Amino acid sequence: RSKVASKLIHTRAFSDVAGKSESGKDRKQVADSIPSDASVVVMGGGIIGCSVAYHLAKLGVDVVLLERDQITSGTTWHAAGLMVTFGSLSETSTEMRKYTKQLYKSLEKETGQSTGFKGCGFIELATNEDRLEEYRRVSAFNRKCGIDVLEIGPDEIS
Repeated sequence: RSKVASKLIHTRAFSDVAGKSESGKDRKQVADSIPSDASVVVMGGGIIGCSVAYHLAKLGVDVVLLERDQITSGTTWHAAGLMVTFGSLSETSTEMRKYTKQLYKSLEKETGQSTGFKGCGFIELATNEDRLEEYRRVSAFNRKCGIDVLEIGPDEIS
């Protein structure tokens, strides 16, 4: 495991029945495994909490991440598969999207934990001339930012 991965600690949910966590550990065992002090404690293991903890740990900050259930099991899972670089006319937003895509590609090698990330394309369908003009404007901007964008016609969609 990487230095970053070993700095992040994930606690599992407790069942009120029998006082056991999902991993089978009782509350005392789980509580005893949590460090008694840390420079930063991040509450919540959604995409934002995980990202904050990851980046702080990369900077050498002593971080503890606490999550009541499985990491990303809350609302974050609803957005699975929606990581795209297309769609923004903001250079800052576009660079953040590119960085995030590259980060997800490299996390398994760095941490030994699979993210399940599969980079793929998507089709954005313009249903009228105004939308087509908007997509062409966004596409031109995204190409300027180094994103591969192709326009295809209805006959190429199957």
